Amino acid sequence: MNDTKNAQLLNHIIENHDINIVFQPIFDITRQVILGHEALSRGPENSALHAPQVLFEVADKLGRLSELELVCRKKAIIAFVQLDLPGKLFLNVSPQVLLDSQHPKGETMQLLQAHGLPCQRVVIEITEHQRVDDALLKQAVSYYRQRGFAIAIDDLGSGHSGLRQWSELMPDIVKIDRYFIENCHLEIVKKEFLKFILSLAKATNALVIAEGIESEAELKLLASMGVSLTQGFLLERPSAKPSRYFPVHINEALGQVDVEVHNLIHGLDLNYG
Repeated sequence: MNDTKNAQLLNHIIENHDINIVFQPIFDITRQVILGHEALSRGPENSALHAPQVLFEVADKLGRLSELELVCRKKAIIAFVQLDLPGKLFLNVSPQVLLDSQHPKGETMQLLQAHGLPCQRVVIEITEHQRVDDALLKQAVSYYRQRGFAIAIDDLGSGHSGLRQWSELMPDIVKIDRYFIENCHLEIVKKEFLKFILSLAKATNALVIAEGIESEAELKLLASMGVSLTQGFLLERPSAKPSRYFPVHINEALGQVDVEVHNLIHGLDLNYG
């Protein structure tokens, strides 16, 4: 599809809020509860902008990323409330949008208030794919944190600044990139990386989520290391109507593994309700 048609389709999507929202649960395998649900956006079915990566790349290229993310955020909040999902709502936000001076301030708070969802139940999940000014990003994150939102860094290990961003932002939650989860039971470097991340999380009072789990062997290794918070296709694929309760099949996947229970909360006020 050429740029003109992409621009026309994107304009239709933004103007008509033609976004489909699906949710992928994040499970606490130690407590056997749902921590929350990550909201994921899809373009119109059978369109050139259905795939999220393409959709957001086109919006960024055309300078409409802020508008698109606002539409996605609104639809995610409405769907989360209508489905009466448990736990926290994880909203993906790009650093470019956080730093965009044209992005309307207070819009997220107004949406939450309008639909009766406390900001304490919302996690701002920052995915870094482009270089940004760390000092400005820290200010933007502080703005949300002061209003009661929790902050998560997504895809740790895949971005431009990685551990430096962790040090600067001091997130409440860190999500480990899928690369370090894939075949972690077979690769010593990945095992050692995971040990390091868990140690650093304990020192900085952060929760760790292992995302992208696709095999029972990966899940068992992570559980044996004390990773409690998990997400991935093995556990549950994104869905318009996700689980509201902890599924039995996860315990079946874990088998008889001896899960070493680690208190990853360390006094952090991140109640699952």
